[in-house]
Amino acid sequence: MTMGQPFLRLKTPKFSHNNLSFSPYFENRFALASGSNFGLVGNGRLHIIDLDQNVFGGLKCIKYFETRDVVFDVAWNETHENQIFAACGDGSIKMFDVTLEGLPIKSWHEHSSEIMSIECSNLQKDKFVTASWDSTVKVWTASRQTSLITIQAHKGQIYQATFSPHNPFLLTSCGSDGNLNLFDLRQQNSNHDLNNSIKPIISINSNLNSNLNLNQEIEILHCDWNKYDENLIAIASKDNLIKTFDFRLGSNQFGKIIGKNQLSCRKIQWNPYNRNQLASVGYDMTCKVWDTNSTLPIFIHSEHTEFTMGICWSLFDPGLLASAAWDQEVHLYRV
Repeated sequence: MTMGQPFLRLKTPKFSHNNLSFSPYFENRFALASGSNFGLVGNGRLHIIDLDQNVFGGLKCIKYFETRDVVFDVAWNETHENQIFAACGDGSIKMFDVTLEGLPIKSWHEHSSEIMSIECSNLQKDKFVTASWDSTVKVWTASRQTSLITIQAHKGQIYQATFSPHNPFLLTSCGSDGNLNLFDLRQQNSNHDLNNSIKPIISINSNLNSNLNLNQEIEILHCDWNKYDENLIAIASKDNLIKTFDFRLGSNQFGKIIGKNQLSCRKIQWNPYNRNQLASVGYDMTCKVWDTNSTLPIFIHSEHTEFTMGICWSLFDPGLLASAAWDQEVHLYRV
């Protein structure tokens, strides 16, 4: 296990961070989803950060955009190198252009509660998906002002929705009801009622094999598809476990335990350059890297001083990992 490696860092005073995303176009650029007062009250901010060896800490904020409410997640537009989406706490989506100043170039507002995740499809590049605490998942395209599909995906708050990186019609979601749901968007085409017509083709409940009270749902806080195995997905749940599931085994499966954290993990992400590695961040203020062949972390970064809420692997530089936290800092380090 590796600890205490040198790292780059940047502090953004008065703004804590909820997630981050590396640009799929520029290897030295990423975006931060941020909010004042830990996102509980006040405005939000979308920071654009460049790696710059000529500045103290190695990271430089080149621009930021203000929002009326906290920004919980960000996603780069897969069809335009300078455009980025912000998912906000008031249920709105804002799209900004990095080359412009001030106001968003486009805005959507259908969700009635906080949007916790936003992601662009890497296969159907004009599509993006949002997940909200209003219990819905919505699929969008930037060319329309209204969503393409609305799915009543869970019975409670939804924390994450993510497209399959292997099949453009499949997506998963997870939420406070303890379910990991797999949807096939092609179901929409066989039903005249476009909304509320799509049901999960597989639904896995995290209560199976849990060591907590079975009378309470074990919230699934995050999920991520493996980039090499089209059937493999990882989850982080409120019982502190990180597990993988194989969709070929259907709904009634226990899953494979990859690791157990001291406190709940908030985000996980598979390494795009290693099929057996995934990173996690969470309420124990650490970032850990796990190997599916072991239940102990192979790397720990423990320099954050508040809840660590965001994690992202570099798309261009193998082994470069970034974490963002409520301590108003983002750290970059090599695994």
